[in-house]
Order: sequence, then C-alpha cells, then structure tokens
Amino acid sequence: MTVIPDLTNATPATREYYALPEEIRTAAKAIAGPPRPMTHIEVMLAIGTAIANEREAAKRGER
Repeated sequence: MTVIPDLTNATPATREYYALPEEIRTAAKAIAGPPRPMTHIEVMLAIGTAIANEREAAKRGER
C-alpha cells in the first residue's frame, strides 16, 4: 500500500494523480520512468488518466 502524502499545498495535478486508484498510479509510475521536463507527477497523471480512460472505453465496449 502506497502512503499518500499531505496534499494541503499540492498542485492540482498532484491531487488528481493521487485521486487515481493505487494500481493505476503504480502502473503510471512504472511506465513514466525517470523525471522529464514536465513534472514527474504530470507525466504519471497523464499516463494514469490514459489507463483509466481506456478501461472506461472497454467497459462501454469501445475497445
């Protein structure tokens, strides 16, 4: 289980990322790799959101 940090002063992207299910955050972190020019949390959020969107599309039978 991942410990979620205090999000009091977190950016909106950080809050959105930690709102994703833990398994999606773990997958996003593994795919994102080392930090890039955009913040690492923004990369992980983008990947995690994509994973979540693909799952929702699959549930609707779109994939």
